[in-house]
Amino acid sequence: MTSSTTAAPFSLTKHLLSLEPEEFKAATEHPFLLAAAKGTLPKDVLSHWLVNDRLYIHAYIRAAGQLLASLELPKHLPGVEQPGEEDEAFEVRLVDWLIEALVAVRREERMFLEVGGRYELVDFVGVNSREVGRVKGLGVIEGLFRDVGRKEKGKGLGSWLLRAGGGELPVSEKIPWLEGAVTFWGTERVYLEAWSWARGQQEERPNGKEDEDGGALRREFIPNWSSDEFRGFVERLGVLIDQAVEREIGMVGEDGQKQEEVKKEILGRVEGKWRTLLEGEKGFWPDV
Repeated sequence: MTSSTTAAPFSLTKHLLSLEPEEFKAATEHPFLLAAAKGTLPKDVLSHWLVNDRLYIHAYIRAAGQLLASLELPKHLPGVEQPGEEDEAFEVRLVDWLIEALVAVRREERMFLEVGGRYELVDFVGVNSREVGRVKGLGVIEGLFRDVGRKEKGKGLGSWLLRAGGGELPVSEKIPWLEGAVTFWGTERVYLEAWSWARGQQEERPNGKEDEDGGALRREFIPNWSSDEFRGFVERLGVLIDQAVEREIGMVGEDGQKQEEVKKEILGRVEGKWRTLLEGEKGFWPDV
């Protein structure tokens, strides 16, 4: 009697999360986050970071627009009357996620204005965000966002050959939205893990002392940024990415060598961006 085991499908997101563990830890367990969790973060430091986070939101919105504009949506719908999410094209699912993301970040920006005013943190109306000191990681993240959607559809040599009847696209031009999706997933995943870690470090302040920020972080922001709803939102994009990559690897059949070649090309497209993203996220937290 013989037994066989089926290898688990390759997960690009799990691979990226395991790639640079020390850098990931530095980006998600920063002293700024610990001070936020302990209630010892001064109002001026939090206000400075919130202004920078609002600039991040603006770059995020522009990048989402760029990625939406670059997507080539399917011309034909699935042949079922009521398709489930899994039956929809990856591009359609990505459109849905990006639209949800845009609604969420606009809601978050309004939350900044409301909570910032209520806790007397920062007057967003009276401050020129562009003149406030920028945290060192912001420029790195803005650069990654500027690159989103830069691969214009139909501009590569592979696309030209395909239109001319010259075969299929090379792996470098398949899933053309991959780098952009990984950028969005990466920033959201780091943000989620960072504030979830902070939530786990919370404890009562000694002698009933009030939080330095009046409670804005521990009452308002941290619960919002570590919620189950937010985790589910981030995980949906991760599943989409993994499923798209798994499909491309499977397209070459059972040939293990060819599968590894496809995987290697895909990793070559995103591993550098992941490392750059961790560098930016680590530098996004102010020194305390």
